[in-house]
Amino acid sequence: MNRHLILATLITAGLVATSVLGAQSADLAPGIAHFNAGRWADAHAFFAGVTGAQPRHAEAALWLGKTLMAENKSSDAEDWFAKAAAIDPRRSEFQLWLARAIGDQAQHANVLRQPFLARRMKGAVDRAIELDPDNLDARELRWQFYAQAPAIMGGGEGKARDEAAEILRRNRYRGQFIAATAAGRAKDFAAIERALKALVTEYPDSLLPLASYTTFLADRARPAEAFALVDAFQKRRPGDPAAWYHVGRVAAITGQQLDRGESALRKYLTLAPPPANNVPTPSNAHLRLGNIAERRGDKGAARTEYELALTLDARNQMARRALAALK
Repeated sequence: MNRHLILATLITAGLVATSVLGAQSADLAPGIAHFNAGRWADAHAFFAGVTGAQPRHAEAALWLGKTLMAENKSSDAEDWFAKAAAIDPRRSEFQLWLARAIGDQAQHANVLRQPFLARRMKGAVDRAIELDPDNLDARELRWQFYAQAPAIMGGGEGKARDEAAEILRRNRYRGQFIAATAAGRAKDFAAIERALKALVTEYPDSLLPLASYTTFLADRARPAEAFALVDAFQKRRPGDPAAWYHVGRVAAITGQQLDRGESALRKYLTLAPPPANNVPTPSNAHLRLGNIAERRGDKGAARTEYELALTLDARNQMARRALAALK
């Protein structure tokens, strides 16, 4: 290759790199903040604006798809995840979200369309794992597919067990939750408790094991053990706002220590950090305040709390069901 051709190639490569960087140049932080706060209309308008101005902005396409999923528009979301994947076909995350959108449609489709959608969902999730074997969200989605789909559609208990074992090998925390869920499907309550007890023992500062095991105990009329778990969590992490939430949550679901639970939830609402995936939302705090009011027989106060929960998050289905059940 002569010197002039080398120079031309380098210039062309530089222009392509500049073009790609320019396509991703928009600051998505304002839209992501809208999304995290549940302001779906604002998030939708923001990401639609970015994708309109920069059609090859893969990340903006991804976030517009996520917003459409939050708006229960999985068919439209699929189009945007497919666009993101076409722009950057090496991103495992894009394939995962594409699989999620197709899977959501399959759950609501008629029996004739479900096999077609199931095959497409499986193809996308397989591609996500091929691109990133450590994509545990994708592996968990594939485990769900294997556990739920009949053998004629590619599912089966053997495949589900193999996928669960692979998840456990790569991540013990996620694998133990899979084990608990699988035991739940089999109604093996001793196995569920073993898995949940292992999780709270091995990960004592993690909220999800705490919430899962206290719910398990409450459902089996073992409130003293449930409160002992949240008390131990609060003692270890006295500055963690979530500790107050879980005191209130256990009071709400067991019907015990209601005054303490109400006080804890109201304190949590003064301390609640910014929204995040692993932090109880203010909407859920008001849901639990409604549960406590209902336990006391105060339906008016319960209704007020459930309505406030829905005002804060219209997708809070537990609050919606609780409000509808009030007579």
